[in-house]
Amino acid sequence: MVSILENAKYEEWKDTHNFENCKLERSEYGEFLADYLVGERDGFVLNLNGSWGAGKTEFLKRMYTHFLSKNHPVIYIDAWESDFSKDPLTVVSSELLTQIVVFNSDIGSDKNTKRLTEFLGKAIKATAVGIAGYASKQCFDDSTIGSNALMKFFDESPEDFMKKLTIGYSEQIDAIKKIRESLSQLANVLNTNYSAEIPVIVLIDELDRCRPTYAIEMLEVIKHFFKTDNFVFVIATDTEQLSHSIKAVYGEGFDSKQYLKRFFDRKATLPEPDIERYLCTKAVDCSRFNKLNLFPQMQGCNIEQSINKTISLLAIAYDLHIRDIDQLMNKFLSCLRSANNTLESTKKNQYINFPALLIGLVEHDKSQEVYDARTKFNSPEPLIKKADYKIADDFLLIDFIKQSMNNITFIEKERRDEFGDLNYEHMLPRVSVLREEKEESITYIKEHFITQTMVNIRFGHTEGQHKYWNWEDMKRVIELAGTIE
Repeated sequence: MVSILENAKYEEWKDTHNFENCKLERSEYGEFLADYLVGERDGFVLNLNGSWGAGKTEFLKRMYTHFLSKNHPVIYIDAWESDFSKDPLTVVSSELLTQIVVFNSDIGSDKNTKRLTEFLGKAIKATAVGIAGYASKQCFDDSTIGSNALMKFFDESPEDFMKKLTIGYSEQIDAIKKIRESLSQLANVLNTNYSAEIPVIVLIDELDRCRPTYAIEMLEVIKHFFKTDNFVFVIATDTEQLSHSIKAVYGEGFDSKQYLKRFFDRKATLPEPDIERYLCTKAVDCSRFNKLNLFPQMQGCNIEQSINKTISLLAIAYDLHIRDIDQLMNKFLSCLRSANNTLESTKKNQYINFPALLIGLVEHDKSQEVYDARTKFNSPEPLIKKADYKIADDFLLIDFIKQSMNNITFIEKERRDEFGDLNYEHMLPRVSVLREEKEESITYIKEHFITQTMVNIRFGHTEGQHKYWNWEDMKRVIELAGTIE
């Protein structure tokens, strides 16, 4: 028998977004969470928490196809896409109806669908969220009133406010009851007549990107109208960011985190991905840059692996997420393409300390003060997290970054002229300076890294057919790449 779910609105995601091709390797977590959710049927609402750029959208799309494969009706709503609308109730109602009906055209004539459409229409015609908050409180003892829409009524006279409340109150109580009943019965129809599994899963994405007032009203709409038996809602948010958005509406002293708990039954947090493994799956091809002299290569690694390891370390140092890393790679590759063009036009060999280039790109993107303070002659103290993260016993993350940046920064050198007068000149570090650090090393990992930085630095003291990139060379392409978002 052909599944009714093959007509799902986003059926094509089965090929493009499934856990088998998940580059973040979240299949085990996704399947675990899906098993947990299908066990919750009594109007369950989950807050799927993940920071900006953590891959929430990619994860939800894979959850969508996973539930389809298990024959669960599943609905996906992009809240931000509908942020232009003034009415979240209309948005959620429309998506619920159209995506449920599309599973099988016959269900559109079902009496429960018709009743649901009728009562949704009545609710939408009223001043929906504000009166619904009050009605829900009276009918269901639901303390989640707090509606931004309700607040605007207080700008009117008490008489006008009470008149509107009285007109809409009875209809709203009836509408809320009937909407919840119709949704629950509709889920049973899908199960009984069309062999679909229940609960129906509703995935709501990008809520934290919406206007604060719209995000709040969307949560209230779900709570008041659609939290019902046989339905499970998964709402993806950056919970910390959403808390700040709520404070922007209700005031800095408002307990926004406690307020959010009224909308959610549970919170699940996306696990942090393995960045290096993710980068490996992206398989960035550096063969087109093989005429460039990119260094240093990490111990036991080719240049692609060395780049991946470096970005993984920078993700720790600068708290980079998947979206940050994708943007960083795009900018980095644009810089290398520029270096390729320079090589072709000048015929000079380009020697590039690529960790320094990546560090500069990150500092510029994060608008760090250290970037503005950095010059050809000055390498300020890096501003990073987990500075004491161990790459090896004697090689800390801060050492890795300092070594990379010092390698492209000129130092002051004393020299006496033929008359014995003391003069100063600026030059890149000599091999002898770096050799001292190498001699202090006790692990091969640190020694190998320092050796790799020393191998090419000699070209910084030569002219002719060689071009060794110092900070000024990098800064030029970094700021050009910074125009790409």
